Amino acid sequence: MTPSKLILIAVSDTFLAESLVASAKEKGIRAVVVDNGNDALLKMKELHPDLLISDVVLPGMDGYDLLVAKSFDKNITKIPVIVVSNMGLPVDMKRLPSVGIREYFIKTHIDPNEVVDKVCGILGCTPLDPAKMKAKKPIKILWVEDDKFLSEILTKKFLSLGYNLLRASNGTEALAIAETETPDIIMLDIVMPDINGLDVLQKLKMQEKFKEVPIIMLSNLSSPSDIEKSKKLGAIGFIVKAAVSLDEIVAQVEKLVK
Repeated sequence: MTPSKLILIAVSDTFLAESLVASAKEKGIRAVVVDNGNDALLKMKELHPDLLISDVVLPGMDGYDLLVAKSFDKNITKIPVIVVSNMGLPVDMKRLPSVGIREYFIKTHIDPNEVVDKVCGILGCTPLDPAKMKAKKPIKILWVEDDKFLSEILTKKFLSLGYNLLRASNGTEALAIAETETPDIIMLDIVMPDINGLDVLQKLKMQEKFKEVPIIMLSNLSSPSDIEKSKKLGAIGFIVKAAVSLDEIVAQVEKLVK
């Protein structure tokens, strides 16, 4: 059996790194993440990845110096590189060594799917066998969040783990989907365009069929009053989105299904 492709992701932005890992996993690509240039150089020498995705701005050895060091090491110089940067100014790109660089993405416009599609184009990835993508956990999750980017990233994470993910961008949609689909778990944002998440929580818990459905509340702020009200209304958990990683959000769900 041919081993799957391996990419090394050297970015200090945890959210971007997790997004790229989730997209890569969907394509059957293994990924190793480091958050600084020094570790990236060591991992390239140790693992000999099929491709490197490198940020220009990295702690310790920055992306420029990392790629220069790579270009002088005959054992890793041919590893293809995709560069990501906050800016796409010509002066920035001219500082990069030309050896191995195959693509340049601007972080403010980056789409993890597009980056991984480019990876596949460079490496010639073999699509995963659909039979092997069969859901491992037929658990139905309703994710209620008006942040489109965050929702799309979490969708990839949950789908890659075999969950059935339902999405709603406001309280009205959430109530309608919950009524027709009866999810096993509900992740519910507090601040939404129409109905407040706490009001949605109250409406759901007033119905007998949702009394035992675990609901985790999401918020950008750690408000003691919101946390207390969520508990009183029947939520089993409260996540402050700015304080946790994507993996930690997924871990909360994993605890509920074990």
